Amino acid sequence: MIYLDPSFTEIKAEDQAVKVALAAHNCYQVEKNDDPEGFLLRLKGFKHFAMFEHARFVINCSKELYEEIIFLHNRFIDFGENEGKYYLSFSYRPLLEDEKTFKKLIGLLPSSSRFLFTETEDNNQGRVLTEQEISSLPYPLYKKLAYVSLRIVTDRGVTHELVRHRLASYAQESTRYCNYAKDKFSSQLTIIRPLDYQGREALYDQAFKNAEDSYFALLKAGATPEQARAVLPTKLKATIIITASIEEYETIFFLRCSNRAHPDMRQVMEPIQDYFLKEGYLKNA
Repeated sequence: MIYLDPSFTEIKAEDQAVKVALAAHNCYQVEKNDDPEGFLLRLKGFKHFAMFEHARFVINCSKELYEEIIFLHNRFIDFGENEGKYYLSFSYRPLLEDEKTFKKLIGLLPSSSRFLFTETEDNNQGRVLTEQEISSLPYPLYKKLAYVSLRIVTDRGVTHELVRHRLASYAQESTRYCNYAKDKFSSQLTIIRPLDYQGREALYDQAFKNAEDSYFALLKAGATPEQARAVLPTKLKATIIITASIEEYETIFFLRCSNRAHPDMRQVMEPIQDYFLKEGYLKNA
């Protein structure tokens, strides 16, 4: 058994398909894949479309295409206009679920993304914006269209609260498939150190050791990881990837950095809010 403190990193990738692979691998705690394109095509075949929500594109498009797309009222597509220019923000998901309907959006994607789709053709009704162009949009429009992906290392109590924020996409380390008795997990449980650990070390150490011993005993007795997880503690380390708009992060920070929020949640979210301010993602927090 080992202890960790919470941490986070932003996931930045020029190739959005890479972000999808990172999110999916996080669920199983896989470090790498030697066939990323084949892996994503298998995800598509299994209809694991939630992972594809972690790839986001913002395009500047024609008024005609803009009106055609917003008429469909797809929940995975955001939109806005400014000074006669029209913008759409979307993930891979709607495109994969209905390639025929969104063929024009597929035609605007970078060539590195085309392998995911059966039929593609170039489209001159818009273009994908760069990160710099997105950040230059007026803030009310920017915070609605710009998305940020984070990899957060915390405990399962915090992740259970975090996923209640509905306008976001998640990929969480799975206790169904992760076997913590394996060498890749150093054959031990990893625990997020409680905030009140100091002064109660013996009590916490014993409680977590009991959970670890019970978990390993169940596995040895033939239980599967998804069965043995019944005895895992709330403080078990859980790595979760979240992708959300700046607008949604504003709401998360308002609720989760409040004095009314759980101290464990504030321990995670307050440094993230500081990071967003430092990076210029938040303009009026």
